[in-house]
Amino acid sequence: MITELYTVYRAELLKYCCMICGNTGDAEDLLQETFMRALSNLDLLEELSDKERRAWLYKVARNLFYDACRRRAVENNVRTPTEEETDGGFSEIETAAILSSLPPELSQLFIKRYFEGYNSKELAEGFGLSPSGVRAALSRARKLLREKLKE
Repeated sequence: MITELYTVYRAELLKYCCMICGNTGDAEDLLQETFMRALSNLDLLEELSDKERRAWLYKVARNLFYDACRRRAVENNVRTPTEEETDGGFSEIETAAILSSLPPELSQLFIKRYFEGYNSKELAEGFGLSPSGVRAALSRARKLLREKLKE
C-alpha cells in the first residue's frame, strides 16, 4: 500500500512541500518524513478512503513542517542571536518594518502564531474568531507578506 501511495501522491505532495518550505532540499526531507509516518500508520490508512488518505498525507506534511518551525524557533531562542538576527536573516528592525505593513490585527495574529507559538484554538479564543477564521486570517497575512517581500 505504501508503494501505491507514494506512486500516486509523491509528485503533488512534493509540490506542496516545496511551496511551504520554500526550497527543494527541505521539501524532499519533509516528503520523506511524511511517508515514514505513513509507513508507521499503515493500519490506520488501510481503513481510509482514497480522499481521506490524500488529506491525511497533506495534514501530516503540514504538521511536520509546523513542528520543524517550532523546533527551529526554540533552538534560535536558546542560542544568543548575533546582530539582532532573526530566523529569516532579517534584523529585528527589518522584521518589525515588514510586519508593520500588515493591518494591526493580522500583525498581532501572525506574531502570536509564528513567533510566540500559539495554536489556532488559543488564538481563536483570544481574538474572538473561530479556529478556521484564524487560519484564514493567517493565510491572508502570509499572502500579504509574500507580496511585500517581492517588492
